Amino acid sequence: MNRLLSSIGRAATNLRQSWLISSITIGIISICLFLVGGYLLITYNLQGVFEAWKDQVLITVYLRDGFPEDDILLLQDRLSSLPEVHAVTYTSKEKALEEFGAMLGEDRFLIEGLDRNPLPASLQMTPKEPYRNLEGVRTILAAIGDDPLVQDIQYGQDWLDRLDKLFYLLDFGALVLGLTLSLAAVFIISNTIKITVMARRDELEIMRLVGATEGFIRLPFLVEGVIQGMAGALISLGLLGGVHLLVSTRSDQPLLKMLNLDSLSFLPLTAMGAILLGGMVLGGLGSLASVGRHSR
Repeated sequence: MNRLLSSIGRAATNLRQSWLISSITIGIISICLFLVGGYLLITYNLQGVFEAWKDQVLITVYLRDGFPEDDILLLQDRLSSLPEVHAVTYTSKEKALEEFGAMLGEDRFLIEGLDRNPLPASLQMTPKEPYRNLEGVRTILAAIGDDPLVQDIQYGQDWLDRLDKLFYLLDFGALVLGLTLSLAAVFIISNTIKITVMARRDELEIMRLVGATEGFIRLPFLVEGVIQGMAGALISLGLLGGVHLLVSTRSDQPLLKMLNLDSLSFLPLTAMGAILLGGMVLGGLGSLASVGRHSR
């Protein structure tokens, strides 16, 4: 504990003495984490939109004519018992025609002269939340099988496929951006801290001559890098909070309603914690990389 406190004191002294270089390092970390955090913020809100869209996933099973209603009810019970299905609603031919007429509004007269009802009866299936995606829907379709009552099934395959691809692209983009900026930050941080290390080269050599271990020499630089990383992360979170507040107050409410969002959300605590931890790790790695190169 005494060694750690001593290292923190030495790191604080180094930060004061080389405040300009430390400010540059903190600024670099802030910019990198701000870019990553901004992407995560956009992605987080987009995922909220996509989740709202996924709540509207519906599988419509159109039924053949000529089967008694008891057979239809048996099929409804079988589908309702599937573990992937949340609810199944039956729409008769008569109700389907009535709903279609309501959709036509003033043009309802177009169907009033029909000799017979051309619309089929149907079952509307709502999947449970984990199955509101293309793979989950395909699991339900496999469970339906080739039932003789089923004439056709519609579920918006193209739409679900695009939605799944968007989720994948967002996650992949966050990974690539995070790794790229992290590597760039470690490289730049290590080179800025290297200036501090080189400026104190004589002091470090003297410490080695009097028997100081590598761990004793490197620990203050590690602490210094962690402090810089934490400061950069806090600044980036503050900037993200300011941008979020500015955008939220100027957001068009009709646009949010169209996207099924009540308001723009800020990053969850887990994401903020990850940014804070990421900043500390980046600062520590950059510092260790710089000291390690000097030692070699």
